[in-house]
Amino acid sequence: MTAMGAIIGGQQPRRVASMGMFALVCAYVSLLFASYLIGVWLIDPSGYPIPTDFLNVWAAGRLVLQHAPADAYDWTIHKAVEVLGVRREFADYFGWHYPPPFLLVAAALALLPYPAAMVTWMAVSLPLYLASMRQIAGRRDVVLAALAWPAVFWNTVVGQNGFLTAALLGSGLALIERRPALAGILIGLLTYKPQFGLLIPIALIAGRHWRVLGWASASALGLALLSAVVLGTEPWLAFLHSTAHTNEAILVSGLAQFSKLQSLFGQMRALGASVEMAWAAHGFLVLALAGTVAWLWARRANFDTRASFLATATLLASPYIYLYDLVALAIPLAFLGRQGFSRHETVVVLIVGALVLWGPDKHVPTGFVAMLLVLCLSLLRARQARADHWRPENSAARI
Repeated sequence: MTAMGAIIGGQQPRRVASMGMFALVCAYVSLLFASYLIGVWLIDPSGYPIPTDFLNVWAAGRLVLQHAPADAYDWTIHKAVEVLGVRREFADYFGWHYPPPFLLVAAALALLPYPAAMVTWMAVSLPLYLASMRQIAGRRDVVLAALAWPAVFWNTVVGQNGFLTAALLGSGLALIERRPALAGILIGLLTYKPQFGLLIPIALIAGRHWRVLGWASASALGLALLSAVVLGTEPWLAFLHSTAHTNEAILVSGLAQFSKLQSLFGQMRALGASVEMAWAAHGFLVLALAGTVAWLWARRANFDTRASFLATATLLASPYIYLYDLVALAIPLAFLGRQGFSRHETVVVLIVGALVLWGPDKHVPTGFVAMLLVLCLSLLRARQARADHWRPENSAARI
């Protein structure tokens, strides 16, 4: 690959990069610790737990432990349990929008008090993400880069599930060719966030990965049946009934603020576009992504390029995506990084990281732009690989 001819090499640049990443990790830890000490993270100055996104998981889990799992989808009851978790009234509401299988995880976490459960969730899910990144890169030094990825900080602040999403997506893709059964199981588990399942089946069908597709289907179905056996069918009925309410609140009314949505749909709504116009634009994007995914996987392009494009497109295709979900944007970068980055690519990667570090912004769709840049990197790699394939010397070798 000619674009890789100018790989940033040498001991000094690598040392500088490692020092920079280590400094970022130290900054994250210091900021979290300082925030805890001054009472703006986990516990406030009065000793009360601070409401964050994770509160919806804890409250849903408590309802499961109280033998009322379907009530997790009742906003009034669920909010009342959230209030009990922080021991005081608060203005916001953190809704539970996940399918019933994730209630099993929530119930296990809810055995602990809310703040302890949040710390435990981070302590359990972070290593899964790091293990996935190491599996993709095949090197131990990627762990530092994975920790320095800015979305790690944002996910930890609110106790979200970005680590789990990244782990399932990354390991699922990395194992497709070597261990299709395990890859399928992990991809099936990713259905706990169904909005990220739009394009993966297209890739598996186009690439004729029938075993992976079969195991993914069996895994998703088995997980659904397990939740029905353990929790009953009522949560499934409540979940299906609640989807219209969730759609109205988040995608139509914008109760969670459209500017926080890092999708094309969300950004258009933030700019004042109608629901119909935003859906039309987002639908066109999804069709373009689906067609490109099918083309890349059908022609068996370089696997790292295919996996990188699919991972990025999976995130872009969802209208419902927040900054903490962009922990998974480290996955396509890890696949591309297996062949190293040219100097120009390194600059783009740094820009992507800066955009994610910038965080939610009312005027700039930082996460959406970051995803588009990574998508462009994947496409340029695919284009370069195709050009190299048809070079005269390679053509002669094929005769």
